[in-house]
Formats: sequence, C-alpha cells, structure tokens
Amino acid sequence: MFCKNCGQQVKAGSKFCKNCGQEIKFGRFAIFRVNFFGWLKDHRKGFLIALGIVVFIAILGIYDESSNTNTSSNYSATQTISYDQNEIVASVVNIFCPSTVSEEEASGGSGTIISEDGLILTNSHIIPQDEINIHVDEQGCLVVLPDPTTGQAKDIYLAHPIVLPELSDKYDLAFMEIYSSYYDVETGEYSSVYPRKFPSFDDTTRCNNENIQLGEPIRIFGYPAISGGYSLTITDGVVSSFPGDSLIVTSAKISYGNSGGLAVDRNGCMIGVPSMVSSDEVESLGVIISMDLVNQFSEEVTTYIDSLK
Repeated sequence: MFCKNCGQQVKAGSKFCKNCGQEIKFGRFAIFRVNFFGWLKDHRKGFLIALGIVVFIAILGIYDESSNTNTSSNYSATQTISYDQNEIVASVVNIFCPSTVSEEEASGGSGTIISEDGLILTNSHIIPQDEINIHVDEQGCLVVLPDPTTGQAKDIYLAHPIVLPELSDKYDLAFMEIYSSYYDVETGEYSSVYPRKFPSFDDTTRCNNENIQLGEPIRIFGYPAISGGYSLTITDGVVSSFPGDSLIVTSAKISYGNSGGLAVDRNGCMIGVPSMVSSDEVESLGVIISMDLVNQFSEEVTTYIDSLK
C-alpha cells in the first residue's frame, strides 16, 4: 500500500502516512501515566528512543520582537468561547526535531503538554524516523513554550521523543518527555529556568464526555508554517463531517506545522489532535484525530507497557 500524497509505502492497517501525515483511508484523553516515567527509566531499550539535538540556528529568530503573528482569531458572536484561552495557549508547544540523516530530513510541528512534569502528546510523523529507527540526535528535540498572552516564543527546552513500535504508526501519535532547559553554547546560558511544573492542558473541571456535533465551532492551536511557524496561531472553523474511523473533518485551516497541535470545542474541551489535510484539486479540509482514537492509543500503550514488565 502506498500513500497517494507522497508515494511512501505504508503498512497495511495504518491510518496515516508517517512520512507526510496524509490519511490512508477515512475509514476524554485518559492519561495512562501510572508510574510511566519511573518505568521508562528502567525500560528505555524497549522503546525506539533516540536522544539528541543539532543547534538549529534559525530557531533563534523566534525571539524577534517584530513578529506579526499572534493569537488573534475571527470567532463570531455566536461562537463565543467560554474558557480561559491563555491557559490553553500556554500548553501548546512548538517542536523542532533535527535529523541524523540530513538537514533536509529535519522535521517539526506542534504538541500539547498533558502533564505538569512535561509529557507532550503529538503526531508521530513529525519525528524523523523510518521503519526501525528514530533519526534524531542524542539530545532530542527542541520544544518551545509560548508567552500565553502573545503566542510568541518564550522558553526553550529539550525533550526525548517516545515512539512506540507499531502503535505510533497505527495512530500517528507519539509522546515526548521534556527533560532539560536548552543550553545556548554561544552565550553559555540556559534559555530558561527549568520549572517545578509545566503549564499543562487540563479540561477535566469544565468538560464532560458529550460528543461533538456536526456544524459545531472548533478552534485549532498550533504553529503552521504558513504563518511563519514561530508564533502560536489560532484558526477557527466548524465540524464539517465525520468520515469514519473516528476521524473529524473540519473547515479550520490545518497545514504543515499544525500537526500534533490541539483542537478544542467552544467550551475549551479537547476534541482531538490536528493531523493533516485532505484535499482535491480545488479545496482542502483539515483532519483531526479524535479523542476516541487518542484514548484507544492510550489504552494500547498501557497494555504494551504492561507486557514489557
């Protein structure tokens, strides 16, 4: 089976192309973190984990005060939000992963911090990899946290990518673990103070398990390349269709860089992970990996971890 978008060969049963994120077919996040980090420290070889970073000079441009990309949006009066948007903005991060293969193979996207100790949920396809190995240098990926009021880059950290064999391909989902502040060798200083707690996304106090409906307004948080890729950008739209396989099609703009970010409803409840674009010769629509799939992934990860103990 081959991806119609990029021609990459894909495994049978995969929902997404891990090379470009294209859908192969249309066919409440339960955090599984029971002793996860403790277990991970003892079983890292059980995962396809690579740690590493190449200093990405261009990333220094994210501190340019002249950036004109911000978190403005065009929600109509009938789509008024009912949550503290700054809390959500603070948890959505920009990710850059250099590749050990070549500079051209470097990749990146968006992610959401889902625990105060720095666990990030993102798309698997934004991490340089092949069928067997992750192609990331020994220090990991750069993770940039935004200023919650402006969306501009504020703090830089390093994170270990965590790609789970088979499961990450199946769902196009993966995790990252923040482990250190970024050290700038030119200035001899760390870019930020490592916090006791990271700003994490938590909608448990305001959300129930109601299903989102066709036509409901939604909001996408991420770092699309089309807007510069360095400041958090918000795009709005509605639920356009439910094509099957627990995917959600939306009119909200999703492009390269948005992948792995956050999609919420009008109440700020997470509805899934923006992943890719479904397009024809004229129009394009964004595709979101729904919470049903995120929860299935979480449950299978838990089972996988238990099997390795």
